[in-house]
Amino acid sequence: MNKGHLRVIACRALLGSVCALSLFGGVTVQAAEPAAQFRDCADCPEMVRIPSGTFVMGTPARESQSTALSAESQAVIVKINKPFAIGRVEVTRREYRVFMQDSGYDARSPCLIWDDEKKRFSQDRSHDWESPGRPREPLDDHPAACVSWSDAKAYVQWLAHKTAKSYRLPSEAEWEYVARAGSNTRWPWGDHAADACDFANVYDLVSHESFAFGWEPVHCRDGYADVAPVGALRANAFGVYDMIGNVWEWTEDCWTDSYVGRPRDARAWVWTGGCTQRVRRGGSWTSPAEQARSAYREAGDVAERRGDGGFRVAIDLDTRSEGR
Repeated sequence: MNKGHLRVIACRALLGSVCALSLFGGVTVQAAEPAAQFRDCADCPEMVRIPSGTFVMGTPARESQSTALSAESQAVIVKINKPFAIGRVEVTRREYRVFMQDSGYDARSPCLIWDDEKKRFSQDRSHDWESPGRPREPLDDHPAACVSWSDAKAYVQWLAHKTAKSYRLPSEAEWEYVARAGSNTRWPWGDHAADACDFANVYDLVSHESFAFGWEPVHCRDGYADVAPVGALRANAFGVYDMIGNVWEWTEDCWTDSYVGRPRDARAWVWTGGCTQRVRRGGSWTSPAEQARSAYREAGDVAERRGDGGFRVAIDLDTRSEGR
């Protein structure tokens, strides 16, 4: 575990206090007291309060330039001005099913899945969120998959109406801030990819033995050949699970091929009238080490559904009448 994580954990252990942690040369994270979780209804995602702070978004100069993709290489300092909350885990199939049944939303169109016979990823009309291809018999505590950005947006709008609270998708800045959880290393757990399997369900040796996708696996074993139940591995220093790996996660932001001109706060970067591509983050159980980094980002069409694509929700804490 890296020193940034240790500082966050030590600070969070001070009950009833708020600490300023000096990270990456004067950049700070305000670490809140523990037990900062809530759920707004029985079928709602469990949320974790995230403290305000400042962090370096993108690929810092300390990282190898061989991995500094143009889409992330203009690292910027971003200030998270106020606390917010994010899903403790990815939205589960059980939670997503409640939405589907209650709303009548139609999400049955092709999903991009791994085809065992063809040995490639392909669009398949026989697969959807109820049958996402992997695992073959998904359980309620697996993340909802085969979910497009439009589907995820419909879910948060339904959840906001159901709870009368302003649920939404996280911004890209919020997502990376939570994924890093006070770290400034290539991966949230440090600078060694092989330490991934304690924290992230990625394309490891177990997956490689079953699929042999053609790219280098991470040289560790997390115990899962494909999708894992949410929260099966260790949480990060904010108490949030699966920010890296398991399924890709949608953010609110429109896709841009660099950070030039983006807001220097937690606001999502969106265009008037919307856009056809949004940012997804975190990689999945199919991802090599390069795609499992905190800074890695990818574009996705708003209607695209993938067997390794899901989401989690966020909410501004000042929109809630908490009474806690």
